[in-house]
Amino acid sequence: MAYARHQSFYLRDKWLSKGLKAVIEDPRFFYDKDGFEKIGLGKNMVQSLRFWLLATDLLEEIHENSNRLHKLTNLGKLIFLADRLLQKNDTVSILHYHLVRNSNDLATVFYWYFNIYKETVTQKVELLKSFTTWVKKNEPKEISQKSLKRDIDCLIQLYTKEANEADPEDFIFSPFTKLNLMKEEPSEEGNENVRKVSPEIEQVGLVALYYVLLKYAFENDVLMISVDEILNEEHLWGKVFNLSRNRIIEALNKLTNHDTFPIEYVRTNNLDNVKVSKINPIAYLCHEFNIDIERMAATNG
Repeated sequence: MAYARHQSFYLRDKWLSKGLKAVIEDPRFFYDKDGFEKIGLGKNMVQSLRFWLLATDLLEEIHENSNRLHKLTNLGKLIFLADRLLQKNDTVSILHYHLVRNSNDLATVFYWYFNIYKETVTQKVELLKSFTTWVKKNEPKEISQKSLKRDIDCLIQLYTKEANEADPEDFIFSPFTKLNLMKEEPSEEGNENVRKVSPEIEQVGLVALYYVLLKYAFENDVLMISVDEILNEEHLWGKVFNLSRNRIIEALNKLTNHDTFPIEYVRTNNLDNVKVSKINPIAYLCHEFNIDIERMAATNG
């Protein structure tokens, strides 16, 4: 497990576009000691950017001829071609999903908050206590309280730092706020409450929701997924997007009308299941974003 690799910087608007472009032009960009000057970020910000690109599965680190370098994953190539400025909620939802999956063990706090932590409303101090307790139970080595606090601070900022409407030149907001997954609210005690929010389906996006189902089906070698799984299993809608059963049913009903890959309801052993199409998740995204797979494969990086 890893902690505070983000250098205390939440993901800023336009950062991913800068980072993906830099790696396409130079796969050793993040090993260039002067690289920060090329994209106009500070040294620590560039380290943070590297974390975000790896933690969202847009980059992979490889060894080639005794050199370490980075290449775009297929997801990274697709997002670079389709929506590198993160203008679509679906794109941001897909990045959020990959972050909280924590597949490369870099984003522990994000995995914990969405998949493990059950409280809907809490305060930052209690959130830190709960995270600290969980880490102590699951981490063999001691982790500094300073690192854990940085993780909690970054978690909250990533999902709540909104754009300053009075200043169109303010680019330090987080693109993840558009998902409406978390709010900070005043409390009677004078501290801020941190609340998990169940967003509207449109704020998440049906493309992202179907992609998550396809990833689950692909990785578990199944085509049938129960509604209870979608609600309660790690890495599925109820956990990742804070969706209630009613919102899940609403989204599933809409996906039964998909033009090309409609899902089907199937009732088995008194359980409501859905059957998804047998299609590679990345191929599905290429279809939805109108990206040619061969063009994507030819993208450098």
